[in-house]
Amino acid sequence: MTGPAAVVSDPAAATEALCEALQAEIPGFGILYKDESRLHRAIGALVRPLNDRYLQDYTTVLFGKVAFPSRAWRAAVGEAAIYEVLRHEAVHLRDARRFPVLFELSWLLLPLPTVLTLRALWEYRGYAESLRARVDLGLPVDDAWIDWVVARFTGPDYGFMWPFPAMLRRRFRALRAEVTGAAT
Repeated sequence: MTGPAAVVSDPAAATEALCEALQAEIPGFGILYKDESRLHRAIGALVRPLNDRYLQDYTTVLFGKVAFPSRAWRAAVGEAAIYEVLRHEAVHLRDARRFPVLFELSWLLLPLPTVLTLRALWEYRGYAESLRARVDLGLPVDDAWIDWVVARFTGPDYGFMWPFPAMLRRRFRALRAEVTGAAT
């Protein structure tokens, strides 16, 4: 399912504009690459038993910075994907600014699989923005995409943070209908 006509016709320009806006809004905002960061390599080693793709496939917000897996990853996924990811991560940056201690602690000190974590709230907000970004880019927001997102919540990627896949599917389908104006 796609939404209305794409609002973002130039993802590279939109990414640049978003980065400029984030630099003005978030003190210390920047982009870095996990494969170039000792801290992220150490985090990758710690979470490897739960998520062995942390360094290769996941973008992370930490201390006002967005950490992409690598420069090669960024080039490979393309500008539309980077724009979508940055929209998602911008939500996390704003949440971290609004709830500085709670946000960082919910990620850094609670890496064990736990049900109903604050991570589920942070990630729901981020993936809701991903959905909006996909609509703006004219990308599909079909049931396969929603199922992929739900698997992030209910599987090991985020430590089994939400055990209710049907509820998440309903919420994302309702959001899709709201954003696209289409029936669920």
